[in-house]
Amino acid sequence: MIPNTKSNAPASIMTRRLCLRAPVLEDAFAIDPIYNDFEVARWVNVPHPCPTGFALERFQRFLTFPPHERCFILSKKSDRKQKAIGLILANWMDTEKPPIVGFFLESKFHGKGFMNEALDAAFEEIFRLTDADAIRASHYLGNVASEKLLAKKGFEPVGTSNDFNRTTGKTEEQIDLILPRAVFEGA
Repeated sequence: MIPNTKSNAPASIMTRRLCLRAPVLEDAFAIDPIYNDFEVARWVNVPHPCPTGFALERFQRFLTFPPHERCFILSKKSDRKQKAIGLILANWMDTEKPPIVGFFLESKFHGKGFMNEALDAAFEEIFRLTDADAIRASHYLGNVASEKLLAKKGFEPVGTSNDFNRTTGKTEEQIDLILPRAVFEGA
């Protein structure tokens, strides 16, 4: 059964160029080709090639709007159809740890400042929704774009971990980072 996403969807957030909005089922069809772009999938940890239905299956979970999770679909504000060009996912189910975020953007929009703009709005919302003192993120060693972006946002490295990457089929080292609330609010 498909949940009624219209009645309980979180409000959209507008930035200068973007709309961060709640997902709708149709977004799975826009996200699927992004998952199948190796340059994105390599760092996102999705199967590659991504099987048909993978995005659709994930989106069915996003449409339930769990109280401990927020999925932000990124679309250009100027796009009347609001086609998904990326995603930010935040989860704070583990109350012993700060919320964790992950994100990706369609490769043709890389290097244009869209994710920088989107993360500012998403982090503000995550801190508003939680009483967390920090936000966590990780990136695979070698993901220079995410490394630079997270450093620019004020994230501080706190260690490393290993994670099995479904795209490469290997266990890879990740850099684990924390963004203290005070650093974000002081920026």
